[in-house]
Amino acid sequence: MIRFHYHTAQRDIPRLAVKKGETLVHAYSDTSIEELIEWGRSHGLRAEWIDRRNALPHYDLFGESVAWAGTGVTRAELVADLRTWRARKQK
Repeated sequence: MIRFHYHTAQRDIPRLAVKKGETLVHAYSDTSIEELIEWGRSHGLRAEWIDRRNALPHYDLFGESVAWAGTGVTRAELVADLRTWRARKQK
């Protein structure tokens, strides 16, 4: 399932052209990267735009694309999903 985590930019993020205080959404899959790629494709996003720098691959949504996001998960749910992804990588 595609999940969404909303947060506020704590600083300017030049690579995304996001300013401090703007709303950002991490869109990620709790099951597979393939599911995330397919969701992104259906919204006009390229697979190479997936942020893979952290344990949990995700799209950074900002500006008008925030409207695509559904109901957000809590921080605790995000942390649980991160732990699941890390456990998969260790196998």
